[in-house]
Amino acid sequence: MKYLFSFIVMLIGSTMSFAGTNEVSFTQPAYEFTDLDKIESFIEKNPGITLEEMKAGQNSLLSGIELTEDTASTLNVAKEMPIVGGFWWGCCLGIVGLALVYFITDNDKTEVKNALIGCVISTILVGVGGLLDPFGWF
Repeated sequence: MKYLFSFIVMLIGSTMSFAGTNEVSFTQPAYEFTDLDKIESFIEKNPGITLEEMKAGQNSLLSGIELTEDTASTLNVAKEMPIVGGFWWGCCLGIVGLALVYFITDNDKTEVKNALIGCVISTILVGVGGLLDPFGWF
């Protein structure tokens, strides 16, 4: 009974220590999108305008703004798996890893093949281990 009471007192004391009254003040960050707001309002007033027309006629709106027309920076152009190669995705995650490699790399033959090899090796190692010591997982 003493231990239960001591545990409850320690639990209440530790939760009360976390519930302090520290005043935290947040400041509003500076609004950095004023130039984009001007461009947006211009596009709303002139529907159907293209970027080339804006570059030709409205240089004052686009001054100070760096426009990246290359969308390759946001796509997985290299078609590679993040962090580790396809072999390890297939080896560690099995059929799920194989499916992830297939969809992320957009059916890149070499990566999918490596994931399949990893999946097969993992299955063989786990299967042989299960045959040699079927209760090893317990």
